[in-house]
Amino acid sequence: MKLIDALSNWLSIKKVHEERPNDLAAKDTFDFFSEILRDDHRVIIHSVSVQGPFYIVAFEVDGVEQTERFFVDAVDALYEGIQNEPRYNEEC
Repeated sequence: MKLIDALSNWLSIKKVHEERPNDLAAKDTFDFFSEILRDDHRVIIHSVSVQGPFYIVAFEVDGVEQTERFFVDAVDALYEGIQNEPRYNEEC
Protein backbone atom coordinates (compact mmCIF):
# COMPACT_ATOMS: atom_id res chain seq x y z
CA MET A 1 0.00 0.00 0.00
CA LYS A 2 1.34 3.42 -0.94
CA LEU A 3 2.03 5.90 1.85
CA ILE A 4 -0.58 8.39 0.62
CA ASP A 5 -3.25 5.66 0.57
CA ALA A 6 -2.30 4.46 4.05
CA LEU A 7 -2.48 8.03 5.38
CA SER A 8 -5.86 8.62 3.75
CA ASN A 9 -7.31 5.37 5.11
CA TRP A 10 -5.82 6.03 8.55
CA LEU A 11 -7.30 9.51 8.63
CA SER A 12 -10.75 8.31 7.55
CA ILE A 13 -10.89 5.58 10.17
CA LYS A 14 -9.41 7.94 12.77
CA LYS A 15 -12.48 10.14 12.31
CA VAL A 16 -14.78 7.14 12.74
CA HIS A 17 -12.87 5.87 15.79
CA GLU A 18 -12.92 9.27 17.49
CA GLU A 19 -16.64 9.78 16.83
CA ARG A 20 -17.55 6.20 17.78
CA PRO A 21 -15.19 5.26 20.64
CA ASN A 22 -17.24 2.17 21.55
CA ASP A 23 -17.09 0.76 18.01
CA LEU A 24 -14.59 -2.10 18.32
CA ALA A 25 -14.39 -2.63 14.55
CA ALA A 26 -13.40 1.02 14.11
CA LYS A 27 -10.75 0.68 16.83
CA ASP A 28 -9.33 -2.49 15.29
CA THR A 29 -9.23 -0.90 11.84
CA PHE A 30 -7.61 2.26 13.22
CA ASP A 31 -4.98 0.11 14.94
CA PHE A 32 -4.41 -1.82 11.69
CA PHE A 33 -3.74 1.33 9.65
CA SER A 34 -1.62 2.79 12.45
CA GLU A 35 0.50 -0.36 12.31
CA ILE A 36 0.86 -0.09 8.52
CA LEU A 37 2.05 3.50 8.84
CA ARG A 38 4.46 2.65 11.63
CA ASP A 39 5.83 -0.69 10.42
CA ASP A 40 5.66 -0.44 6.63
CA HIS A 41 6.31 3.28 6.14
CA ARG A 42 8.16 4.25 9.36
CA VAL A 43 5.71 7.14 9.93
CA ILE A 44 5.43 9.11 13.15
CA ILE A 45 2.31 11.29 13.15
CA HIS A 46 2.87 14.68 14.76
CA SER A 47 -0.50 16.36 14.29
CA VAL A 48 -3.75 16.53 12.40
CA SER A 49 -5.46 19.87 11.91
CA VAL A 50 -8.20 21.37 9.79
CA GLN A 51 -7.42 24.34 7.58
CA GLY A 52 -10.28 25.42 5.38
CA PRO A 53 -11.44 22.48 3.27
CA PHE A 54 -8.43 20.32 4.21
CA TYR A 55 -7.18 18.06 6.93
CA ILE A 56 -3.45 18.67 7.28
CA VAL A 57 -1.41 15.72 8.55
CA ALA A 58 2.06 16.58 9.82
CA PHE A 59 4.31 13.55 10.13
CA GLU A 60 7.87 12.30 9.98
CA VAL A 61 9.46 9.54 7.94
CA ASP A 62 13.03 8.57 8.79
CA GLY A 63 13.64 11.94 10.43
CA VAL A 64 12.23 13.96 7.53
CA GLU A 65 9.21 16.11 8.40
CA GLN A 66 6.42 16.15 5.86
CA THR A 67 2.81 17.21 5.48
CA GLU A 68 -0.05 15.95 3.36
CA ARG A 69 -3.46 17.46 2.91
CA PHE A 70 -6.75 15.69 2.32
CA PHE A 71 -10.16 17.13 1.52
CA VAL A 72 -12.37 17.11 4.62
CA ASP A 73 -15.36 15.91 2.59
CA ALA A 74 -13.43 12.90 1.26
CA VAL A 75 -12.10 11.92 4.68
CA ASP A 76 -15.44 12.37 6.44
CA ALA A 77 -17.34 10.36 3.81
CA LEU A 78 -16.69 7.04 5.59
CA TYR A 79 -18.02 8.34 8.90
CA GLU A 80 -21.05 9.93 7.25
CA GLY A 81 -21.79 6.71 5.38
CA ILE A 82 -21.69 4.74 8.61
CA GLN A 83 -23.88 7.28 10.38
CA ASN A 84 -26.43 7.12 7.56
CA GLU A 85 -26.71 3.33 7.76
CA PRO A 86 -29.25 2.47 10.50
CA ARG A 87 -27.83 -0.98 11.27
CA TYR A 88 -24.49 0.62 12.26
CA ASN A 89 -26.05 3.14 14.60
CA GLU A 90 -26.94 0.68 17.33
CA GLU A 91 -24.73 0.70 20.40
CA CYS A 92 -21.75 -1.60 20.08
